[in-house]
This record gives sequence, structure tokens and C-alpha cells, in this order.
Amino acid sequence: MEQHITIARPAAAVFAYLAKAENMQVWLPQLRRDETSLPRAGLDGDAAAGRLRWSFDPAGEWQVEDHGKLTVLRLLITARSVRPNDPTERETPEQALAHGMEAALQSLKSHLEQAGGGDPELPMPDADQRVYGHKPAPGQDP
Repeated sequence: MEQHITIARPAAAVFAYLAKAENMQVWLPQLRRDETSLPRAGLDGDAAAGRLRWSFDPAGEWQVEDHGKLTVLRLLITARSVRPNDPTERETPEQALAHGMEAALQSLKSHLEQAGGGDPELPMPDADQRVYGHKPAPGQDP
């Protein structure tokens, strides 16, 4: 399965960020939990080719494509599905993989561009926090 996103940062900066395994704990929500450990091995990078592969589950690779001031970041996962994070949700293993990939790409974009919105730890600055279509809570501006 493959997904991609455009990031407003140079490709070298994106690759360098991805190549540091300790950064995974920042942008990958699953690794923020105390019981989940950071993979210590299995990353294999080639900066000249713009590829970073990993062998831990689910195995895959990043492809970093330089487009001047922009980078297209491709995420390729060799698995066809993963177990849903929340077994009570109604999503297939294929949907779980697609949603996880999308969340990882959005979180990376938020962190690399230093903008909120794609990561729950980085809320949108000055964004209305009420649910769309609902009246504002007492004390909240309309």
C-alpha cells in the first residue's frame, strides 16, 4: 500500500528527521505510549537515493522526493493490512493500515512544518475548538 504527502521543507531536512529513530517517539502516536518501545534496529537509509527502509512490523520504506522548497514524502508498506488499534472500532484491517499511514503522514507534516493540525499533540493555532454545527459552549465566542 502506498500514500504520499507534500511537505513544505527541503528534502534533505525531511530525510534527516526521518533517519533519526528517536524522532519516531515525537511523530508516531503509537510510540508515545509507555508500554510501546522504540525500535532500536532495522532502519536502513540511503540519503543519495532518498530512501529509508525498515524491517520491523509492518515493514516498509519512505521515499523522499526533492521538489525545490517542497518535498513529496511517499510511504510504502509491504503489509496488506494491520490489526486495528481499537478492536471496538468498525474498520477492516485494510482500513486500519490506510488510516495509520494517513495519520503518520499528517503527523510528520505537522512536526516538520512546525504547524498544528495533523497531530493531536499539535492543535491548530487559533482554531475553533467546538464541534462543527453545534452552538458554542458557555463562555465561548460564537
